[in-house]
Amino acid sequence: MILCYRADFVLKGENMTKKKFIKLSIIIFVVFILMIVLIVSILSIKKIIYEMNYANKIDSILADTVEIEKKWIIDKKSIPYNLSNAEIVEIEQTYLCFSPEIRVRKINGGEEYTFAVKTNITSDGMTRDEFEDNITEEEYNHLIKKREGNTIRKTRYQFLDGEDLLAIDLFSGELEGLAYLEIEFENQEEANKFETPSWAIKDVISDLNYKNGHLARFGIPESYFEYIK
Repeated sequence: MILCYRADFVLKGENMTKKKFIKLSIIIFVVFILMIVLIVSILSIKKIIYEMNYANKIDSILADTVEIEKKWIIDKKSIPYNLSNAEIVEIEQTYLCFSPEIRVRKINGGEEYTFAVKTNITSDGMTRDEFEDNITEEEYNHLIKKREGNTIRKTRYQFLDGEDLLAIDLFSGELEGLAYLEIEFENQEEANKFETPSWAIKDVISDLNYKNGHLARFGIPESYFEYIK
């Protein structure tokens, strides 16, 4: 009788332990799921906020007809960003005239076509007037017949770093190996405050040899090979 009682007590104890274990496991599982949902929600909110800020920054820059830009030669092996998170744009850029500078672009294999005129460049190369608008494929095909120089092909990785809109251009074709960092600013004060990144090789915004129009006519400048040594 006593042995049966003890056995029954032990069994009840084991059942209680199993129930507690199952209950604890369920609680841990629910907490784990909630944590995953919370993390995913935070990441989603961050992504939404980033995309809103990115779109607002582009709209703000494009709202002005004055282009304020800085440009640096970079080594693509030293880029300190994960470019897979950037907006990737394939650009074919063709000049119709070099003075004034008039060019067309075929973007992402024909998803978009643009026409731009750039004039009144300042002596430091940082500021110029810019008119740009979308055109149709038919208009593009008609205009490109008037090409001057070579067509520039580059892959642009564009993204926000803090409040700055960065564009990393990796060139292909005849300009293979050339790589730029470009940052377009909303105003002159913003541009003046921005210092050259430590990983950039050379500030070339004031060197007309590194303007895209010059590249289309003459290719990679000889000085480039000295800078990247």
